[in-house]
Amino acid sequence: MITSAPDLRPETRARQRAELTAIVAHEAAHKPRNRVVPLLAAAAVLAVTAGLAFGVPALRHTNAPAPVTQPRQTVEPLDTADKARLGKLCAARFGFPPAKQPHQVLDGFRFTDPPAGAYTTTWVVIKSAGSWTPCGFDAKGNLNSGFPQGRDQDLYRPIELRGIGSGAYAAQIKRITVAVGNQEPVEAVLRNGYYYSAVPYVRLRGPHSDSTPRVYVVRGYDADGKLVYTSPRTDGEVHAQSNTCYVNPSGKVIVWVTPHPDPKTCRKSYVWNYGPN
Repeated sequence: MITSAPDLRPETRARQRAELTAIVAHEAAHKPRNRVVPLLAAAAVLAVTAGLAFGVPALRHTNAPAPVTQPRQTVEPLDTADKARLGKLCAARFGFPPAKQPHQVLDGFRFTDPPAGAYTTTWVVIKSAGSWTPCGFDAKGNLNSGFPQGRDQDLYRPIELRGIGSGAYAAQIKRITVAVGNQEPVEAVLRNGYYYSAVPYVRLRGPHSDSTPRVYVVRGYDADGKLVYTSPRTDGEVHAQSNTCYVNPSGKVIVWVTPHPDPKTCRKSYVWNYGPN
């Protein structure tokens, strides 16, 4: 069962329920597509973008040292014309008709030297109806990623994967790396509570089992360089988190699968309160 605070607006409740709809997209099986399954089936926050669906991995705590990463990827700002053009495409895709709900383009950049096969190379962030939406585009200018985000929105992990190598993070996270398969991790670019990396889309073919490795592994570090988050490395680690509950920072249960859970047994959620203005 999923609940919202009684004083939230209907549209806020609807957004939160949509975010909590769970999905586990097995990278091996096929190109991600829109699929909706109950929270009981998979504990993962949904981000559906341009016909894509990505499961958010579960929380792990470890003190392992930071892995060696590839050279930091660099970005450059978009010019005013490109920001306006791509911002309009972003707003149109996510249902914000300019005549009814104007939008602002708050950020826009591209990776200066993305690796061959990078899935998303250019990003804009728009604000409309009180929500921020980053939209990603491939090298040909096709919109292939996007995820609305509201201020003071719950995060169910300190880092949430919302797209291929991109997502949102909580305030304690100061550094993020993204590893694809057996490749060395890529240092993600952090901007206003979002992280971005130019990494390829990879499918892991064949049948899946609990020992099947996850293609993408995301790690987060705090200000002291301590590793505080690692996403699941196998399908089994994802499935192990299916039956869980969450409490907000004040200790109130906000999401549960089994009725009347003991808050002490629930996982702590985080609050996203960034967003360019």
